[in-house]
Amino acid sequence: MLLTILSALIIGLVFYKLKVPGGLMIGAVIGACAYNVFSGDAYMPPEAKFVAQIAAGAFVGVGVNREDLKQMKSIFKIALFVISSYFVLNVISGLIISRVGGIDPLTGMLCSAPGGLSDIPLIAEDMGADSSKVLVLQFARYLLGLGVFPTLINLLPEENAKVAVDKPTNVAKRNSKNADVPNTVLSLLVATASGFLGKYSGMPGGTMAFATVGTLIFKILYPKACINIIVRRVAQLLSGAYVGAKIGMAQLIDLKTLALPAVMLIVCYSLAAFIMGTFLYKRGVFTRREAYLAATPAGASDMALISEDLGISNIKIIILQVMRMVVVISIFPVLLNAIAKLVS
Repeated sequence: MLLTILSALIIGLVFYKLKVPGGLMIGAVIGACAYNVFSGDAYMPPEAKFVAQIAAGAFVGVGVNREDLKQMKSIFKIALFVISSYFVLNVISGLIISRVGGIDPLTGMLCSAPGGLSDIPLIAEDMGADSSKVLVLQFARYLLGLGVFPTLINLLPEENAKVAVDKPTNVAKRNSKNADVPNTVLSLLVATASGFLGKYSGMPGGTMAFATVGTLIFKILYPKACINIIVRRVAQLLSGAYVGAKIGMAQLIDLKTLALPAVMLIVCYSLAAFIMGTFLYKRGVFTRREAYLAATPAGASDMALISEDLGISNIKIIILQVMRMVVVISIFPVLLNAIAKLVS
């Protein structure tokens, strides 16, 4: 485990120093993956993912204030549009992958589900789908959402035009720079307790969702709540190392054999993200950068941990990503299983 973390840290720091968007997390994925490929011994315990989700939820929670909550009503219509669009995309791209890759419809649709890299393969295994193929193609989607999209978004010009809706101010960045240790510890304790409740509630995606809500409530009751930026960096490292440790030589070989389905998946998600992002921007919902980040098919905790690396601090985007995560993990598999039975 220590060697895995060390490998992730070295490459993560290289990417961070090169100012790659989300570089610490992306580098950690590559570092842990490289160590696993060459040694086969990479290991990160499930607790690493739990810690990263707690930190991500805490960071989101301390970035919300009372004024932001007043504007949260508008997020539900946006979430309905984004989640519905991704469901249609999930079904269409999944059936295409199934036909092109010669795999069963359920496996194909789970391969393209816009959920978490660690969650969807476990769900696939429980449902009797081919979890190894799901893991490989989910990894391709993960690289697209975390590695490619943020870099492209970072190349977009800063938005100067006025956005139609009021943009909530996220104070997380300001707090992170001046966060004192006692209040950071206190905020993390609240997030951890809330995260444990979410984990044992049985609710899919409950850890981060509960950690976010618990810290948000605490922030409203105790305005001094804050999270030091070091916590976010550590969470990025752990999250990246956890993902990278799951990818070894066998998965890379499978990725080669599933090259065509992977290309189809990337094309489908790229087009969909571009269309959705453009729609959200043209409707004045978000600025250009925010719109494309909102449509990025990466995990909620990943977006929470790297959004400010892109200079984007609109809390609505992270709340939107959390809502997508919960719906995708809890509702999508049931619907996809029903559709798979119809087309089989």
